[in-house]
Amino acid sequence: MKFGKIISSLLFMPLIVACSSDSSDEVQTVAESQTLPSTEVYVQGGILKANDMTAANTTRASSDYTWPYVNTAEGWETACFFIRVDGVVQDVTDKSPSLYYGSLTSKNNKGRISTLYPYGRYNDRDMDYYQIDKRTGENIGLFRYVYDEKGLKTQLPIIERPKVIDILNEEKAYRQNEVDNGRNVTVNAAEVERINAWLEKENNEPGYLDKHALWYVVKEVGMKNGWHVDGVITDSEVAPYSIDATKVPNNVEIDIHQQKHQDWSEIKTSVHVRADVESIKINLPIREDNIVEQDDFAIRVYDYYYKEYVISHTITHNADGITIEISGIPAELIAKLKAEYGDGLTVEIHSYCKRDEEVWADLKNSAVISMGKECELKGQITSALRPDEKVKLYAPKK
Repeated sequence: MKFGKIISSLLFMPLIVACSSDSSDEVQTVAESQTLPSTEVYVQGGILKANDMTAANTTRASSDYTWPYVNTAEGWETACFFIRVDGVVQDVTDKSPSLYYGSLTSKNNKGRISTLYPYGRYNDRDMDYYQIDKRTGENIGLFRYVYDEKGLKTQLPIIERPKVIDILNEEKAYRQNEVDNGRNVTVNAAEVERINAWLEKENNEPGYLDKHALWYVVKEVGMKNGWHVDGVITDSEVAPYSIDATKVPNNVEIDIHQQKHQDWSEIKTSVHVRADVESIKINLPIREDNIVEQDDFAIRVYDYYYKEYVISHTITHNADGITIEISGIPAELIAKLKAEYGDGLTVEIHSYCKRDEEVWADLKNSAVISMGKECELKGQITSALRPDEKVKLYAPKK
């Protein structure tokens, strides 16, 4: 029966430069060497797919869904909750399922999470490219997530959670049954004693466990296992989270990063809009013969729908390189996102190249060509090939 959970390796939050290599002795990418990727655009963690991928033509794509990201008509999905009692808040690379209490199959372990929340995105590629554990063949890929070691931002997408006392009681019953049947008696008897100590706190102060539960990650763990929420019981009460939109930076942040994978290379351009800028145009001066053949197109337009707004993302390939233009960014939307989620609009563009050294030499000359309105710009250009090199991006000259 036990209570399995799959803990996936994560990248850090979207504002941090993404991990630069996917090579591993234990993890491989499906069809990695057989199929090279082509340009991908993500908004708030959701992919925008092109309908027509015809080369050397202007093609228009539309999002598969409107924002917010909706998987169910009501905007929520069921999640399994797992909790530790050792007081340790694990980082996002935690792979220690035996330290968590909770069951994938129990009805007492189910809650609800919002699918409308603007999650970060783990995979840098389309969902067709899952991460597979070579030993088990299991999908351990993680797609959308939010992580907060203080358990604050993770409160926003959690709509309903199970009672911690129910999770512990069920775990205790399972462990006691193992002891009664002579299975791993020493370990299971110790777990029963540890659970009893926490249940005693709950008995002395009803509601203690829920007040002291710090849920530090909400994550989508592949199609098979759905949504998981991981937490830990702490000695201190977890404060309710409130957003002060006035403390959210009023800027645009751009991060251009060259990644190196096993059989292909990638440039990830992340644009975080927290200001009324209207539009942004960025040029990556990559030579045409250094763009992979699968990315052989002239102009591609991606439309992103939010209520009455349409935000366009135009990707152009020509002799000047790769030009990315995001236009029609409504000030009302940015204000709404900052007020509701404490951040603005996040767009990620993934471009695929070859001849890494030549690409890096050109990529360092990337520039912000124009901004619809003046605002503070924070930006950098980095590379997995040259971790000690960093080039600053500047706002366009007036």
